[in-house]
Amino acid sequence: MASGFRFVLGLVAGVSVALTLSACGDHMPGDATGAKVLRNLLEKNGVDAKLVSFKKVQGREVKRENVDAYELMYEAEIQFPEGFQAKCADERERGTCAFLGLDDDRTFAKAEVHTSEGTLHFVKSEKGWMAEDSNAY
Repeated sequence: MASGFRFVLGLVAGVSVALTLSACGDHMPGDATGAKVLRNLLEKNGVDAKLVSFKKVQGREVKRENVDAYELMYEAEIQFPEGFQAKCADERERGTCAFLGLDDDRTFAKAEVHTSEGTLHFVKSEKGWMAEDSNAY
């Protein structure tokens, strides 16, 4: 009887592990991933900034033709240790201003903290979710 009980426990544990592992492969990007992507994008665009906080406020899957995508809407607090001049009035392509949530030119004082709202985009690939910073997560 004891060996039958151990068999059942082993079977239940194996099924639980298999279900957990299969769910991990399809996880959607969250706070940690979004924060890392935003840090990378700001650095890539030459913005000397410190990400004070990052919070995913909403996410949604987007399916178009043969592409699975995900949009992560966020709120972030970004500090500019040395100040920053954002030239946003004439930004035509998605770049620094989009990630900072700005539409107009703005000057930030040294150590000023800016509260930003924005959206990060991901596309499903064989390597995981490919983000705008060209990394897979």
